[in-house]
Amino acid sequence: MYKDYSDITTEYENIRQRNSLICDEKKAKIYKEHPDLKEIDKEIMKAFVNVVKKGSDEKEAKKYEETLSDLRTKRIEYLKKNNIKDDYREVQYTCKKCRDTGFVDGKKCSCFIEKEIELYDNISNFKKYIDSDNFSKLNMNYYRQDDMSGENSYYKYMEKNILDMKNAIKNIDNIKYNLILSGNSGTGKTFLARSIGELALRQNKSVLYLNVIEYIDSLKRFKPFAILCDLLILDDLGTEYSSEFSKTELNYIICKRINDNKSTILTTNLMKNELEMRYLSPMISRITNVYKNVYLSGADLRGIKYAGSK
Repeated sequence: MYKDYSDITTEYENIRQRNSLICDEKKAKIYKEHPDLKEIDKEIMKAFVNVVKKGSDEKEAKKYEETLSDLRTKRIEYLKKNNIKDDYREVQYTCKKCRDTGFVDGKKCSCFIEKEIELYDNISNFKKYIDSDNFSKLNMNYYRQDDMSGENSYYKYMEKNILDMKNAIKNIDNIKYNLILSGNSGTGKTFLARSIGELALRQNKSVLYLNVIEYIDSLKRFKPFAILCDLLILDDLGTEYSSEFSKTELNYIICKRINDNKSTILTTNLMKNELEMRYLSPMISRITNVYKNVYLSGADLRGIKYAGSK
């Protein structure tokens, strides 16, 4: 079970060492059974070194190049005659794309992303929510309660915003998504935040889901992951104990993720004026100017089962 990025790094090191050892054992076995092949390979290496050494002497270099070519031909014939595959000296990588490094051209390999997603789930156990909290379980009819008529209805408002949420996550690689879901208790903010996270998970994005109290109380553990994850969800902003420390830390993580061009979802029961009274001005400025604000109203849906879709 991964508890830190160092666990993933260590696993890659172990994989490389294991595969290298397997390769060495396979090569040793082949050489034991075919000492002539071992000798040919040694001669090829000597000839190659001489070609490099004599590179400035065209005549000498050409002589060794001819020797090298003859030896390679001899080796091919030997392999064919003895039915030996020409891969006994090559390490067989567990992941051929990244050659067991976790990265391809400086970007995370799909195998690394899988391990990273597992790491973040081990930290916040987010996957326990996704069977019940996802967009397929959303019944849009709940937004018809206390509805206004016409194009400006709450139903239309939520229909548009939920479509925007889905599209934003689908394009999260190109455009980062910062959203604050606000409104009274029981209006479905947490459900929507988790549904967005579930959609991000299905797109192989690392998701860290935390109640804001969890984040502040276990800052030493969570802060490094909150900085690095693809999508951070901080639930129930405003329920934490208010102190200069908590204000500073929340200001830091929200501003840091915006500066790093990373996506963040916040939920809160607080209204804008209450947020302004509670938090530092740089954080409020970022939330006001960078975050999309979706306000949820209507009846308290807590305890009502979401089932079916529109």
